[in-house]
Amino acid sequence: RSFCYDQESYAKTSLRTWVNVVVGKMTACDRKKKVVVVNGNTLVPYDHLVMCMGQQYQVPAPTEADIDMGTTNSELPNSPDRRYLKPQPKNLFTVNDEYDAAVALYWLENYFLKSNRKAIVYGCTLDAYCCVQTLIAMGIPGENIQLVEPPSIYQSTCFNDPKIDDAVKQALVSSGVQVHSGYILAHWNDGDDVSEITSASFTSSKTPLTLECGVFFAYYKRAVDTDAFKAINDACLVYDGKLVIDAAFHTNDVSVRGAGTITKYQRKYHAEQWSHANFNSKEVGVHLATEMLRLFDPTLDQQTAPPEESLNLIPIYRNPKIQGGILPGCYYYLHVAKPGLDVPLATQKEQPDYGKEYLTGSPGGKPDYFRIHINQYNNVETLTCLTKQAFPCENFICLYGLHERFLNNMVSRFNEKLIPDFYEFFRETWCLALYHDRFSDFRDEVRELLVTSPGVGMDSIEDKVREVVDEDVPMNDAQKKQLLEIYASSGSKRAVETRLLSFLSYNYYHLPMYAKPGMV
Repeated sequence: RSFCYDQESYAKTSLRTWVNVVVGKMTACDRKKKVVVVNGNTLVPYDHLVMCMGQQYQVPAPTEADIDMGTTNSELPNSPDRRYLKPQPKNLFTVNDEYDAAVALYWLENYFLKSNRKAIVYGCTLDAYCCVQTLIAMGIPGENIQLVEPPSIYQSTCFNDPKIDDAVKQALVSSGVQVHSGYILAHWNDGDDVSEITSASFTSSKTPLTLECGVFFAYYKRAVDTDAFKAINDACLVYDGKLVIDAAFHTNDVSVRGAGTITKYQRKYHAEQWSHANFNSKEVGVHLATEMLRLFDPTLDQQTAPPEESLNLIPIYRNPKIQGGILPGCYYYLHVAKPGLDVPLATQKEQPDYGKEYLTGSPGGKPDYFRIHINQYNNVETLTCLTKQAFPCENFICLYGLHERFLNNMVSRFNEKLIPDFYEFFRETWCLALYHDRFSDFRDEVRELLVTSPGVGMDSIEDKVREVVDEDVPMNDAQKKQLLEIYASSGSKRAVETRLLSFLSYNYYHLPMYAKPGMV
């Protein structure tokens, strides 16, 4: 899960009340007539088109290496990343959405469970590990599951945490799952007919491997769908490995926009490593909606071409990247992190501005593993949870970005050894206000109080702080004391306290555990 949207959130927004849903795949796009061709035979007209098909797991193409000759990964005759254009074997599954998952589960329950055949899971992504856990939970013996991990194309694993890597590997071994690392698919059925896969062969840096196969789950690599690529390319939209867009989502057609993992930024930004894939997709969608709302403003003239940019800068997105799932060993996993490039954890810790991390527990131990990374400004920048007990994920996600003082002086309490278990600490009643959906609005209101000038010709608290911070010399105790006196005497302290009490009073039906004036 990415915790952006799910079927429950669609239902809460009553999506089908507001949106006409056409189920199908775009196979062509006619920009002159402004129509999208769906499934090769249905025309859907548009005024403005947003392409956000994303990337999907594709059917992996065997390299056709000769395993009898002992071919290794450095001598492959064909690239493992090329497209597989033949019909898909009937017992091969690429699970990209809930419908694909339902189809795969139905097939497993009706055709595989009673057969005592082997299952192969090919990939080293989070989805691959979750797939292994699902197969085990369905009752398939661990001895009948083979996890084949291709050489990683990234600098770190999908968890980017050695302790979680070790815990998952240990859980796989304990359940009897055979793990083969560093292998690339070479053949199905020894190169014979592949209407149904009965065996799969792999090459590695050393000796090749051949495995019996009753079902094959492919989580090798996500890529742009072949039909989507053809439609984009035939429509003469600029495509450079991905659909090319500018900072405001425009393609080279003013009425066609792109968003999500199918896109990349124009080369003029000199940001080759950055794309929407590095950011929270829900936040990217909100920014896209904000851009498109201008199209429906009757007071603005309609654009005939994308606007000129004075500064070639990509937009900054601040919401966290989130991933979670149930891993082998029945571990509930959650990772909330600052959006950015894929950097190994060891490299991050070597940076002088990394901050500090705080841990309680260990994977599979008592208490369970909970890691919090606090940056140099004492804000929560990373959360990692691994536990065998279900926990309120949505609540813990709310902790991201908060200063540790919000968290009941967490750092000082931790240093005094008053927090043996973060799970228990963040389930206590004091922190329920942090999880309230209006708490972020309250923080914005307090921020506004401190930014706003208290009177004509008077500096705001923020201006006073900037005078101190903008100097190269660090703030000393005298300056800090002076700022606190200004904060108390200017009325800002009283205004913040009043706003806090009104927040608690207004939301008292949700937050009855807090005392308020008149109670004591």
